[in-house]
Amino acid sequence: MPRLSNRILFVISISISSFILNSCNSDNGSDLDVPSIYNFTRNGSSTVDYSGQTERLDMLELMGTYMKSANAVGSAPLDANKLKDMFANQNDAFTGQTFAKDLRSKCFQNDVAMFESFMDELAIASQASGTAYSGTAGVLVDGSADSTIGYRVNANGIELRQVIIKGLMGAVFYYQAMEVYLSADGMGVVGNEDVENGENYTQMEHYFDEAFGYFGVPTDFPDLATVDDARFWGEYCNKTNGGLYSGMNDEVADAFRTARAAITARDYEIRDQAIQKIQDKWAIIAAASAVDYLSEGLSTSGTPNYKRHHEMSEGIGFLLALKYHFAGGNSKYPPNYTYSHIEDALAIVGPNTNLYNLTDQQIETAIEHIRMAFPSGEIQ
Repeated sequence: MPRLSNRILFVISISISSFILNSCNSDNGSDLDVPSIYNFTRNGSSTVDYSGQTERLDMLELMGTYMKSANAVGSAPLDANKLKDMFANQNDAFTGQTFAKDLRSKCFQNDVAMFESFMDELAIASQASGTAYSGTAGVLVDGSADSTIGYRVNANGIELRQVIIKGLMGAVFYYQAMEVYLSADGMGVVGNEDVENGENYTQMEHYFDEAFGYFGVPTDFPDLATVDDARFWGEYCNKTNGGLYSGMNDEVADAFRTARAAITARDYEIRDQAIQKIQDKWAIIAAASAVDYLSEGLSTSGTPNYKRHHEMSEGIGFLLALKYHFAGGNSKYPPNYTYSHIEDALAIVGPNTNLYNLTDQQIETAIEHIRMAFPSGEIQ
């Protein structure tokens, strides 16, 4: 009997939803009502919950802050065990700040050891008390206006903090969204019949909300009043928006809202079209960011040397992130890029590259591999 009641309530709520979602997007090609912000209700209460994803964004942000504390000559060395504890959310690693979730268990499991090795390597590099140069870890200050402030790099001039952060944006956030929540199972034709026991959402609605949560944007994105609150992928979506990728913010935000509205309305054709757009645009954000950062590494860019290494390290992290949407994987749709070309780029500019010895020609070749990975003209 309780299950029958839930079904009745759900059917009634769909009719209510079409009335509540009163901001119609006329560009989505259907009569589906799409709200102007990511706000969905049933029986007068929100159906949206991605609190776990928000916690994980908070944890990665705090990890980044801790790693950044080593970016000055003479700073206290980092503790590799503390970094790993933050990754796993254990041993009160966040100093009294309580989280219910963790990053490690949601990371692509085959690469957990790789990221923990990066943490070990960063901690070792942070023990160097002086400035960095080729073959010697430390704080790279070459070109900095302050001879004591720069970026903590290893002996190859790689800022592992950036590799870890951008890499985990891929191995946790991007991977979970692409291969778990927007998977063929999660976005199939089941899991959207009844609300979950004790909750106000269906399983499919919740899965989709969790994918949205990993994108890291405010519900009214890209409203100018809150756009600066976007984090991680949302931040780089906003950085990509405009110029060669004009309208990226609006396209992604509209796709998220359209797919979610379509789930509630059980319009799976519209849902799937929007999901494919989300997946394709998300990958373009990663690749475009990698190209932009590697381009800053060119000697002709005019970027100070210490910052060139910083930018190239970010580019490496974004290249690593693209690994976590698989051809032949669980995703609703396969990636719109050929990963072998990304591997070719990583073979030139990767976590083991000596950035001090990298030539402009090598950087340009790596960038060309990124462009070749995508349909012609998608990556500029």
